[in-house]
Amino acid sequence: MGKATNKGKPRNLVRRATASPTSQADFDEVLGLIDAARARAIATVNTALIELYWSIGEYISRKTAAEGWGMGTVQALADYIRKRQPNTRGFSAQNLWRMRQFYETYRHEGIVAPLVRQLPWTHNLLILSRSKRPEEREFYLRTALRERWTKRELERQLNGALFERVVLSPAKVSPPVTQLHPDAVSVFKDAYLVDFLDLPAAHSEADLQRALMANLRHGAVARFVYTRLES
Repeated sequence: MGKATNKGKPRNLVRRATASPTSQADFDEVLGLIDAARARAIATVNTALIELYWSIGEYISRKTAAEGWGMGTVQALADYIRKRQPNTRGFSAQNLWRMRQFYETYRHEGIVAPLVRQLPWTHNLLILSRSKRPEEREFYLRTALRERWTKRELERQLNGALFERVVLSPAKVSPPVTQLHPDAVSVFKDAYLVDFLDLPAAHSEADLQRALMANLRHGAVARFVYTRLES
């Protein structure tokens, strides 16, 4: 008998028979593209939302300073927004007042201001309400971004006073913190930090603590620690 041929068979069937087999990895690559695009879209929307809240906070701040706007006027504004755009959420009087606080807190912090646009509003509110000083806010903003903390994880770290344990009391850093940043303790004994704080070679722990507290007022230590941890 003659040799079998593909004569008479549709071309698409021939191609299908000779094509290389696909795998789950091939399909996962497409899913990865979809997920990456979705993440970029969410980040873009979040940035736009935070910028909107910043602009509203700036507007209310100006009105408060120039025309004496108070909580009563902001409540009237919230009612007006709800009446004109009943399906729009997130503009209660309380949230509008927080936007003012948000703007006034970060408007003069040029280094930190870009960071807030990269985090969700709930993260920003947690950091804003739970942090006592500028360097503490910067610490949580940077760490939340770098570690991609969820809201729940951020709450956990705030409740556990991560800032105090890493920056204010570096000699007593707990195991979870050392897992997060293995060099978090040693960086405070680093020769670079000694020079940075202008400490004598034979400094005590008390000297180190006093120098840290003095520099914390300017946010310098937080930025130095991040430079060292990221190097």
